[in-house]
Amino acid sequence: MVTGCVYTINNTVMKRYFTLIASGALLFLGVCTSSCSQGDNKDMQRISSELSVPKLLPREQQTGTDAEYALVKGTYDKAIEALKNNPEDLKQFINLASVYITEGRVTGNTGYYSNASLNVLDKVIKEESGDKDIQFEALSLKSAVLLNMHQFKDALKVAKEGEAMNNSNSGIYGALVDANVEMGNYAEAVKDCDKMLSIRPDLRSYSRASYLRQIYGDNSGAIAAMKMAVLAGGPGDENTEWARVTLGDLFLNTGKADSAAMAYNIALAYRPKYAYALIGLAKVQKVYKNYDSAIALTRQAIKIISQPAFVGMLADLYELKGDNTKAAEVRNDIVKLMEDNEQDQAKQPTKHNANRELAIAYMDAKQSDKALQYALKDLEMRPDNIDANELAAWIYYQRGDYANAKIHADKTLKTNTKNAMTLYKDGMIYAAAGDAAKGNELMQEARMISPYIDQRILLAAK
Repeated sequence: MVTGCVYTINNTVMKRYFTLIASGALLFLGVCTSSCSQGDNKDMQRISSELSVPKLLPREQQTGTDAEYALVKGTYDKAIEALKNNPEDLKQFINLASVYITEGRVTGNTGYYSNASLNVLDKVIKEESGDKDIQFEALSLKSAVLLNMHQFKDALKVAKEGEAMNNSNSGIYGALVDANVEMGNYAEAVKDCDKMLSIRPDLRSYSRASYLRQIYGDNSGAIAAMKMAVLAGGPGDENTEWARVTLGDLFLNTGKADSAAMAYNIALAYRPKYAYALIGLAKVQKVYKNYDSAIALTRQAIKIISQPAFVGMLADLYELKGDNTKAAEVRNDIVKLMEDNEQDQAKQPTKHNANRELAIAYMDAKQSDKALQYALKDLEMRPDNIDANELAAWIYYQRGDYANAKIHADKTLKTNTKNAMTLYKDGMIYAAAGDAAKGNELMQEARMISPYIDQRILLAAK
C-alpha cells in the first residue's frame, strides 16, 4: 500500500452494514447505503434545471472532530450557494471535490465520495475555459481519487497529464510517486519523490520518502522520514495521526512493540476513537498473544470504520484464539459481501478495482482457485509490483505449487526489502521449492528484523 495523505485502502466494500451483537459474533446486515446508488436523484443536490452535484451525506456516526466537520460542511454550503449564483464558477467544483475526498477519508464511505469527486472534477476537465490553473487542480485531484479506487494505470496517466501542465507542483509528484509505486515502477517513483521533496518538504513528501526507503530495505531511514512527517503536521489532524500510526506500524514491523504502542496511544490522545490507532493497538496485543484484548480493540475500530482489512484481522484473531467456527463465519461473510459489492460497483460510473481485496478474501476463506484468479488479475495490471507478486506467491505456496510460488517470490526481493513478513514467507517458499539453504537464510534474517512473525504464517508451514 502506498503511503501519503490522500491515499487509503478502499473500505466501501463493507458498506457500513454490520453491527456487533451481544454474543460477540459479527452480524452482517445487507443494507445498501447511498454508496450503492451514486447518480440517483436522491443523492444529487439540484443547483439549477441544468446542473446538479452529489450531496454531502449525513454522517452515520461522529467521526473526526466537530471543528473538522464544521469546516467541511461550511465549504460545501458555500460552494453550493456560489454555484447557484454562477454555475460557471469552476473553482467551486474543485472545492466540492476536496470536500468529497476529505469526507470519504474520514467516514470510510469512499465508494460514494470517490464517484462524487469524479463527477465534479470531470465537469472542470471537460470545460474549455482556458483556465489552466483550474484544469491542473482538477487533474491533480482526479489522479488522487483514481489511486484511491485502485485504478492505477488511469491514475498514472492523469498524473502525467497534470505534470505536463505544471511541473513545479509538489502534489502532482505525490500522485506520480503513488501511481508508479503501485505499478512497480520504483526507480521512477524515487525520482518523483526527490522532485517532490525539493519543491516542498512536508508531511506528504516525507511520508512518501519513508515508504520508498522501506521498499528499498532501509527500515531505519523509513522510521526517520516518518518521524519528520509527523513533526511536519499539526497534532490531531487526520493526516498527522495517520502518519503517526504508520510510524507505529514501522516500529512494530521492526520488533519495537513498545514504541509502536506509544505511537498508537499518542494518536488516540490527539484524535480519540481514531480507528487506525485502535487497530494498531490490536496488532500490539496480537503479537503478545493477548487475543481477547486484540479482538475487543478490533471490534471497536470496525464500529467506527468498516474496513475490510479490519474485519479480516478479526477473523484471524478468532482463528488464533482457537474459535475456527467464528473465524470461518466472518470470512465467508466477507466474501459474500465483497461479491455483492462487485455487483453494486457495476452500477457506478467508475468502478473500484477490488482484485487484490477479493484475492485476499478468497485466500483466507480457503477458496484458492478464486483467490488465484483475482491475484493474477491484479498481477496482469501491475506485474512488477512486489506486493502483487507476494500475494500470488503465497497463494501458489498454499496450493502446493512451489515452482510458481518461487517465481513470484524472486520478484518480491528485487528491491532488497527488509520486511520481516515478506522475507519469512519467501524463506518458506524457497525451502519448499528445494532451496533449503536460501530458505533458512531468509527466515533467519526475518527473525533478526522482528521476532513477531505472524502466527498464521508459521502455521502455514508445509
